[in-house]
Amino acid sequence: MSSKPVLYTHTISPAGRAVELTVKALNLDVDVREMNVFKGQHMSDEFKKLNPVQTIPTLDDNGFVLWDSHAIMIYLARRYGADSGLYTDEYEQQARINAALFFESSILFARLRFCTDNLTVLGKSAIPEENLQRALEGLQRLERMLQSEYVAGDQLTIADLSCVSSVATLHLMLKPSAEEFPKTFAWMERLSKLPYYGEVMGRGLKAAGELMQTLGSKNSGGSGGDDGN
Repeated sequence: MSSKPVLYTHTISPAGRAVELTVKALNLDVDVREMNVFKGQHMSDEFKKLNPVQTIPTLDDNGFVLWDSHAIMIYLARRYGADSGLYTDEYEQQARINAALFFESSILFARLRFCTDNLTVLGKSAIPEENLQRALEGLQRLERMLQSEYVAGDQLTIADLSCVSSVATLHLMLKPSAEEFPKTFAWMERLSKLPYYGEVMGRGLKAAGELMQTLGSKNSGGSGGDDGN
């Protein structure tokens, strides 16, 4: 007898929120278990047995264990949402979705981490201007990339859910203007109307904002925990 999948995540993690958005979009019944990486909960021996890389998000689907948000999202969409349109087997559209996922991983999320690690890992009181500029340049690339309603065409896909999780956190940090990024703001407004968007993103962004403020003012580093990708 199978039980429902278990998602180990942390609400402050953009990668974790991306998976939670996918779970909601697919209307899946998933046991979401919060793991506070700043308290080192992901570093336990028990979790290491489940995921030797010790990152979140991590999915345990009845003994099939998977980490990395992009891999999890593809897996969930293919296994449980074949007719959802969130992913596809059509070669060209699949390639567009994958390209956007890789862009999120290598540009958006990476440059976000280059900023936030200064506070959470290195214990600095402020993020270096060079890092902030690199993050802003990543947002400029996304603005150019948005040629349609969504990042991979005219339909919502997991690529949007992945990208918006990092972009919303970057906006919290960089505070760009709609005048500079009209396509991005219109795209985010479109996504914000999803019935599950506010629930998942609201609490995560609130926690992220509070953490940035607290760590910045106290010049305090975290536990070095990795919220994965």
